Amino acid sequence: MKSTIWLVVLSLCSLAGAGACIYAQGGAAAPVKLGQIKHLRKGVDLWPLIGNASTPMEQRINGTLTRLNQGMEETLRECDQNAREDFKNLGEDAPKGQDPTAGDWERTVQVTMSGPRYLSLVASDQSSCGGAHPNSDTLAMVFDLATGRPVDWMGLIAKSAQASPYSDSIADGTKVGALVMPTLLLLSKAKADSECKDAFEDSQSYQLWPDAKSGTLVAEPFGLPHVVAACADDLSLSPDEARKLGFDESLLAAIDEAHKEWIASSLGNPQ
Repeated sequence: MKSTIWLVVLSLCSLAGAGACIYAQGGAAAPVKLGQIKHLRKGVDLWPLIGNASTPMEQRINGTLTRLNQGMEETLRECDQNAREDFKNLGEDAPKGQDPTAGDWERTVQVTMSGPRYLSLVASDQSSCGGAHPNSDTLAMVFDLATGRPVDWMGLIAKSAQASPYSDSIADGTKVGALVMPTLLLLSKAKADSECKDAFEDSQSYQLWPDAKSGTLVAEPFGLPHVVAACADDLSLSPDEARKLGFDESLLAAIDEAHKEWIASSLGNPQ
């Protein structure tokens, strides 16, 4: 089943040569440096915070990430309680010597882009807190580092794309912001195998995030029913592909610059 991906993207901008970066409305913002990813408990990552946050924008972002971490802590307590109750209801059929809370929630956080212009944090969740089916959700949250507030994806897509905003909550109650785009739906249907094509007959929302390593804008189907959740394959849009779909040039320039920096960093620090 597709892993949950929570995602946080923060808009930055810096001048790195002619045309390399287009300034965001509200002024330029330098890339940020995140602290190490810590763990709420084994198998459950926390959102990393901006280290030495000195500006109101950075502090606002850290405040949001801290609230998300606190919310995850409360969600995990509730999940553990539900898992114990479900285990208890099994009676003699319950596996002997098993901790019902072991692995009931797993989260892995990755940083997919840390500038310029965007910082992208991706969290993949798998949860089974009792009930018939486990949960696998995707969250994409986008923040403008110049303001510390979520970015407006509708402001980064041309009107000709006929996109519309969409939001819904995932398993832990966090509201996810997404876009409904007919052109992305067509791409998903074209990519899908015979068992998944029917999943893309109707309107479909997508979460978006930039990925520095691949130099792409990732679009992932959001909120597919359990029965077709495995059909939620990512669309990795190259800058040229995203440009044709109507995405803003400043966004694409930032992704391109981040990709160049990732390559340079990789060459300088071979694994």
